[in-house]
Amino acid sequence: MGIYKDFAHFYKNGHYPDFSKRMFELLPGVLELFEARPQRVLDIACGEGTFAVAMARAEYDVTGIDESERMLHYARARARKEKVRVGFHAQDMRSLSFVDEFELVTCWFDSLNYLLELDDVCRTFAGVARALRPGGLFIFDVNTIYGLAVNWQSEGCFVQTDRPKLFEVLRPEYDYEANIATLRITGFRKTAEGWRRMDEQHRERGYTLEELATCVDRAGLHKLACWGSFREKSEPQSDSGRVWFVVGK
Repeated sequence: MGIYKDFAHFYKNGHYPDFSKRMFELLPGVLELFEARPQRVLDIACGEGTFAVAMARAEYDVTGIDESERMLHYARARARKEKVRVGFHAQDMRSLSFVDEFELVTCWFDSLNYLLELDDVCRTFAGVARALRPGGLFIFDVNTIYGLAVNWQSEGCFVQTDRPKLFEVLRPEYDYEANIATLRITGFRKTAEGWRRMDEQHRERGYTLEELATCVDRAGLHKLACWGSFREKSEPQSDSGRVWFVVGK
């Protein structure tokens, strides 16, 4: 993976982990709604480990996978600091190796949008279906086409982080034929040797709710809910920038 290398430092030290913190805070209400009491949890695209470590602190048995070794380095360091045990592994979400192991699988912060082909989304869902035990839940969010094509683009070029030792600028653009958003990230972080520059290009594809539902069906899973707000558990609207799915096996 050519991304989440130098950017991992900006991710860990910026506002990005706040999203995982909110998901952890809101998850109990969702589990209660579906009368789910999972013990073993798989966090796909776990990143620097904020959500996985929080779940481990809450006494879940947690496994986290990510394709970025740099992000996993930070995740393992976080787990050691918090004195919890999480099994972190480098793995492509399209090739999950687990079979009948988890009661809950999560995939947060539009990680699935990084899959630029619908077949790859379907492959990932099929792997989730294998990993889940009967009655288990798969909960994930995605940026919508509206979110990528309208909300992202309305920002223009903007400063994401401005701190004494960290500065980050984001420049979005959108391919309306392919439904792919490109985010060019330029950052500077202060080191003992001076300021160090980072440049990465991230791409996300927007999918319709129908396309995602098709992948759910092909995997032998069934949609339980689709929300435009994880907190309010409300129906998606035409201008919803992000949606959350709750899927059952």
